[in-house]
Amino acid sequence: MNQYLHQYRKRYRQLSLPLKAAFWFTVCNFLMEGISFITVPLFSGFLSSYEYGIVSLYNSYQQIFLILTTLELSQGACQRGILRYKEDVDFFTWSLQLLWTVITIALFGVFWVFRKEFVRLTDTDTATMCLMFLYFLVQPAYACWLNRKRFAYDYRIAVVTTVVFTSLISFGSLAAVLVAGRTALVKIKAALCLEIICYLVFYIRNIHLKRLAGRLPQMLEQWSFALKFQLPLVAHSFSYLILAQSDRIMIGSLIGKSQAALYSVAYSLANVTVILQTSLHQVLKPWIYQKLEAKEYGSIYKDTVRVLLLIACAILGFILVAPELMKLLFRSEYYSAVWVIPPIAVSVFFMLLYSVFTDVESYYSRTKYIMYASVVCAAVNILLNYIVIQIWGYIACGYTTLLSYILFAVLHYYFMRKVCRAEAIPEPVFDTKMILALSLGILVLSFAETLLYPLWVVRYAVLVLLCIAALWKRKPIADMIRKFMA
Repeated sequence: MNQYLHQYRKRYRQLSLPLKAAFWFTVCNFLMEGISFITVPLFSGFLSSYEYGIVSLYNSYQQIFLILTTLELSQGACQRGILRYKEDVDFFTWSLQLLWTVITIALFGVFWVFRKEFVRLTDTDTATMCLMFLYFLVQPAYACWLNRKRFAYDYRIAVVTTVVFTSLISFGSLAAVLVAGRTALVKIKAALCLEIICYLVFYIRNIHLKRLAGRLPQMLEQWSFALKFQLPLVAHSFSYLILAQSDRIMIGSLIGKSQAALYSVAYSLANVTVILQTSLHQVLKPWIYQKLEAKEYGSIYKDTVRVLLLIACAILGFILVAPELMKLLFRSEYYSAVWVIPPIAVSVFFMLLYSVFTDVESYYSRTKYIMYASVVCAAVNILLNYIVIQIWGYIACGYTTLLSYILFAVLHYYFMRKVCRAEAIPEPVFDTKMILALSLGILVLSFAETLLYPLWVVRYAVLVLLCIAALWKRKPIADMIRKFMA
């Protein structure tokens, strides 16, 4: 045992700094999602389904308002600006902070004029909405700090800080619910106060009033760059968020908050597979970029299918055990939501599929196609939800989400092919026939597994076969992962 540990430690020490950073940021993602996964059944257990429905709807609105008030300047514009203004990143960060501060304060003024309508929309109160805007003011400062740490591969402090903050906010708000009252507003206000306290220090440390002296033209140039870069991406982010969050909002508005809570619980459980998808794509994306740079299209053609097969098997395995996970983690009133899990989980497969197509578009700077696809799919999702929710209830939303992500993948496949033709790439980048076969296969098999939900013995027999196949192919899987990490 000690010999194996020594070998692993030796291999770890030999990793480059970027690989160590990638590894620990991936571990951090798993820990953050794990903490969220643990607290979801706790909150749903302590709050009534109606109160938990209010929390779910508020979280959806908060994410939408965050994009509008900050334009996500701490994401794309910050990441690109760190490289563009590397001579004085501190001033650029301060300049960016001033920009989102101006936007947030201006939109707070709009909110104050129409505060009654906003309070009615979110089912909260004025104090909660004021705390939310204060959160919008300070949260991007922490996001900018995290981006700078990622670019510098300074993973130790970033990972520790992120895990500590996530734990404090999640379990602190849970403690508040137990002590102060089992209501949605207690949970929401406690989380907001803890987030503001955690992120305020980063906002304050960015302030450098002396640096503004004589540098107004430079600051305005940086504002111009940030807005030109970020505004097209805001349309994509907003549309993508609508695609992800409109289900809960429309369920709550059309058929009730308790049904929104049922859907939200199932969605949260199914999103466990998103952790794997995100981690795989974080490794796969730089690898695809490297292969495109080296014009090694054959490697992408062959190995992408293997990654898609890996996540398809993981999703199918997860669907098999979903009923028992629901019974283990949630109260009996939530069990009926288990039928939402299969289509949501399969959607994750198509998330990874469209993501590898967008990697080609992004590499060749065709980001406008990402915006086009996002807007179309968000509109289709809202239309389908409006039709099916009132006819078949909240479970149908799982299938509208699946259809929307399939459309996402189809549109990005079309745009990816268009980019490849424009760049005169002489051979196919992806194995279309195998990808189509995998897509049809996971759709058919997931539907068959759903029919087996009442037959737990059969489901677990199938799960054992999947595990045996994974053990049999463990060496090729390990070799594939090492190849992407090289």
